Amino acid sequence: MPIWLEQLRGILSMRAATHAALPDLRQLPSARARVEGTHFVANDPERRHRADRPYVLRRQRRRGPAIAVFAQGRNIGYVAAARAAALAPLLDELGGAALVNGVGASPRSTRLWMDLPTDDALSRYVMLYPTAGAETSSAG
Repeated sequence: MPIWLEQLRGILSMRAATHAALPDLRQLPSARARVEGTHFVANDPERRHRADRPYVLRRQRRRGPAIAVFAQGRNIGYVAAARAAALAPLLDELGGAALVNGVGASPRSTRLWMDLPTDDALSRYVMLYPTAGAETSSAG
């Protein structure tokens, strides 16, 4: 999905639509995690891109605690279910979406990776910035 289309979707759904409007979690202590479910949605250029890039985590409320991972406006996969269950309530406190660091695939693999903030670091961040996503959290 092109960036302009994601921005239009964000406007129509009344959710944060630009990276500047999203909480930036890239500076928090993190742990490397696989992006799940990329088999049919991540394209070859995304897999070949080795440098760090921003990924957007976005809550998928119709699917329980699911969290989708977006790169350049495209859904490229999901956070693993066990990790998503722990992150979902904290992400909801931030408005349902946030930026994390995407690290791409390793040279000998096509598996995509991201740096997810640790539970403790994200909990502290939410306590320090409880209204970071207040404008967008009711858009559900």
